[in-house]
Amino acid sequence: SAVDSAGLLLTDGSEPMAEVLRELDRVARSDLPVLILGPTGSGKELAAGEVHQRSGRSGPLVPVNCSAFAEGLLESELFGHLKGAFTGAHQDRRGAIEAARGGTLFLDEVADLSPRLQSMLLRVLQEHEVRRVGSDHAVKVDVRFIAATHRGLEELAEAGTFRRDLMFRLQGAVLNLPPLSERRHEFPFLLPRLVLRAAKAAKRPVPALAPGLPQALSRLPWPGNVRELLHVLERAILRCEDGILKPR
Repeated sequence: SAVDSAGLLLTDGSEPMAEVLRELDRVARSDLPVLILGPTGSGKELAAGEVHQRSGRSGPLVPVNCSAFAEGLLESELFGHLKGAFTGAHQDRRGAIEAARGGTLFLDEVADLSPRLQSMLLRVLQEHEVRRVGSDHAVKVDVRFIAATHRGLEELAEAGTFRRDLMFRLQGAVLNLPPLSERRHEFPFLLPRLVLRAAKAAKRPVPALAPGLPQALSRLPWPGNVRELLHVLERAILRCEDGILKPR
């Protein structure tokens, strides 16, 4: 839910996360495409949800993970297809771009798009229309684009594997999410929120936090960032005996 996602992004008002949230707030209500950068597990999908939530757009948020499909399947997933367009296309199907009309399309792991799909996506961003696979008829779409990646698009553009023109299109605004190691000072503020969410996921009552727990956890490296910390808390809550979460 929106409350959950805001809780994990929210900050005690200190940097670097506070700056990210200020920028998020500045751009949310515009139609600018947003590029969200940050290491794995830093909350990129939460930030996308938050941009959509604050955008005031009436349509849905439609997420597509670009690394989860083979190229042909991803094309159909994004653009839809006509019945008979390829073997197994038994009926017309609208793709994610059409499904996101009036709302937001979230392209996660956008760096994994093939060169062909990159140029097709560029056309959508330029012309605001989409063609289903097997169709020569274009449909107008009003869609706000949010893309996310943990890979450096600039380096990929240098190497020639990501189109520079598409990169410029996608980065109407850029949100750079910090790793959890840069948010250590927020642990006393963040931890109660994360514990609420972890208890809900584990279907257990919310435990009390032992004194010194946020400080003890903030000293650990957390290479998997917020996602890793959440999973650790879920496991700890399942083992929590007396309703108090202790450092051990």
